[in-house]
Amino acid sequence: MKKSTKVRLILLGAVAVVASLSVYTCNHKDEEKQSKKQTKTKENFTFNKPFPGIDVPFETFVVQDPTQPQVLTSKRGSQLVIPANAFLDASRQPVTEKVELKFREFFSPLEFYVAGIPMEYDDEGKETVLESGGMIELNATAQQQAVFVNPANKIKVNLNSWTKSTDFNLYDFDKTTGRWIEKGKDSISVTSNVGDQIPIPRKPVLASNSAFEIKDDTGNFPEIYEYNHVLFEPVNPAQCKISDAQEMQVKPLQNGEYEVTSIKGIGAYQQTQKCTCYLAFKKGKDYNEAMRHYQKKYKKLLQKQDLIRQKWDDYWALIDKYRQDEVRKLNPIEKVIRTLELNSFGFTNCDYPTSYPSGGILPPNYVDESGARISLQNLVLVQLNSNTLFRYTGSVQYNPAAKNLIWGITKSGNLAYLKNEDIKKLNPHDKTQKITMHVHPKQLKSYEEIYKVIFD
Repeated sequence: MKKSTKVRLILLGAVAVVASLSVYTCNHKDEEKQSKKQTKTKENFTFNKPFPGIDVPFETFVVQDPTQPQVLTSKRGSQLVIPANAFLDASRQPVTEKVELKFREFFSPLEFYVAGIPMEYDDEGKETVLESGGMIELNATAQQQAVFVNPANKIKVNLNSWTKSTDFNLYDFDKTTGRWIEKGKDSISVTSNVGDQIPIPRKPVLASNSAFEIKDDTGNFPEIYEYNHVLFEPVNPAQCKISDAQEMQVKPLQNGEYEVTSIKGIGAYQQTQKCTCYLAFKKGKDYNEAMRHYQKKYKKLLQKQDLIRQKWDDYWALIDKYRQDEVRKLNPIEKVIRTLELNSFGFTNCDYPTSYPSGGILPPNYVDESGARISLQNLVLVQLNSNTLFRYTGSVQYNPAAKNLIWGITKSGNLAYLKNEDIKKLNPHDKTQKITMHVHPKQLKSYEEIYKVIFD
């Protein structure tokens, strides 16, 4: 659009700051062949749930037509990517009737604990524990009969993760042998929340002191009335040098920006200045009306954007809850997804073996706060910067330099625990000292209650 007239610039003051975010994506795919190595845990896989009636719940999905591909999303944001004909019956024929899926995710040591999942792993004779980058359990039935994974059309699960480390391997549990089986690698993708954004025109902003408006003093150019009550906010005020001129041109750009050009002089003696701007409004009636018009015009797009923003909020709430230290290493606009390809139904782990901590030892001389001796079952140690659950039956080995939590269950079913500040007061080398545990006076009835006692 060309405005040719004697125009004036009316400056309003201040500085506008516009933040731009770039999209970072990284796809990592380790094409390593699946390892056939089988390694037995110290004991066969058995559940040992410490709290009767408390477990990590399943979500139920129904695949109405398994001959068609589909994507299912869990309450915690994981995606089950199901190709066509992903299920086989006992005769290894594709299942065509509806399939019921039972799915659950495990993101924290406390979830491993309440579900009773052992994480011990014999790594070629070395006693280790699996540090988890994400664990799932997925079971499938059709007409109340178990179905099987189609090796030609494997289901993939996209899990939210808190680390970009490529050190993790995949492990399946073989229920017939009671062994964890290493199954190669997962794949990792890192996306930016900017990549999820829906392109929506820039919303109205309040004009700063750097904003200006265009006025036609001659009254000969009615098209300039389009900009009545509208101001132009420079994207970069320091580079905006336009001023009163014989001619002013306004050219709409992309993303709600405008190029404003002032032209002084006549013929070959013209002086041209350009300024990239976006529209702004004076505080009060002009701004309020512009905002109402914007919200009405882009209502559906704004609602979609709110849903995306909520998904990101949910993701960060999950990450902050379980890996408060590790998450600080991530860019605040990044999301890490680990993709697990399923070879069978049941448990699939994304883990790597880690050694038991060392440097300090606490003897099994446990007493309550009154000094009475107590016996503890299901005794575990968690390091707050690690997604690992270390189980003990006697003395507890730990790293005094780490942030540690210890808890177990008394014979009466009460939770006994030590927080990091309690452990720091103990002598890591005194094998005869008494270990005074906090014993919760009531039996806890839910995961949330247990979490609050241990981590709050």
